[in-house]
Amino acid sequence: MNRESRYGKQRELMRSLCGKHGGDALKVCEEYAAADRQGLVPHKSNRNNVPPEQYAVSLWYDGLKRGWLNKVG
Repeated sequence: MNRESRYGKQRELMRSLCGKHGGDALKVCEEYAAADRQGLVPHKSNRNNVPPEQYAVSLWYDGLKRGWLNKVG
């Protein structure tokens, strides 16, 4: 991915990756974190300096809990 490939929303990227990887949480979170490290994921702020890997896992579980992310497979 390059910087021109920015994603509009965190949830959009997470849903896309979930579909791409058949709901494999490890692969989804790894790719999300890589995109985050490259500056391709929008953040309003990161006051707590949460590492991209930790943020990806938190977002994954938040999506499952709140129902905006449905695990595939």
